[in-house]
Amino acid sequence: MLLVFLNSLQNGLNTDIHVSKVCDMRDQILEKAEQQLMLGGYDKLNFASIAKELDTTRANLHYHFKNKETLAIEVTRQYTSRYTVEFERLRKTFFGNVDGFFKAVEEMMWLHSHGGDDGKPAACVNLAADPDIPESIAQMTRDSYTQIEATLTGVVQDAIDNKEFKADVDAVREANRCHVLMMGINGCGQHLISVGVAKQKFDGLIMDWVNSLK
Repeated sequence: MLLVFLNSLQNGLNTDIHVSKVCDMRDQILEKAEQQLMLGGYDKLNFASIAKELDTTRANLHYHFKNKETLAIEVTRQYTSRYTVEFERLRKTFFGNVDGFFKAVEEMMWLHSHGGDDGKPAACVNLAADPDIPESIAQMTRDSYTQIEATLTGVVQDAIDNKEFKADVDAVREANRCHVLMMGINGCGQHLISVGVAKQKFDGLIMDWVNSLK
């Protein structure tokens, strides 16, 4: 009876280890795919190069993701969800502190870069601008854009209501201006040597915009 119990316990442990390894490989694939997509667009997503970087086979990648589109869809879903959820969290955290919100946003823009200060800024705009992107993914990027813009509009309106911004500020227009500024900073950062250089060049531009509304 004890032997049966021990065998059952070992089988359970083996199953847990297998599941953990499967999940770990899936996460690694998604991480590499995100780097390719956000830095180079849909055309740069390549199963062969991901397999090489992870020292595995293309067959193993296809075990986790049927094809390039299914992989890109999952990467985009996770990436856009991470951003939209984080923007809403920051809005709640910094309610009544508009400076704190936008300082956190400025910092967040660089946190998702690949390779730290020596790497390149990652941007969903690179993916959205790709003419070969499947419609399912294009729709996700549009939905993310709309959600973030709605959050920014809410933050600006909160600041107006709390008298942090002038009463005659147009919340919708200023949220649009901020969103364009954010995307412009990220896009321009793609043309610079590294995130560190981009930070030095663009540091404070969003806060300049914030201060112009007070």
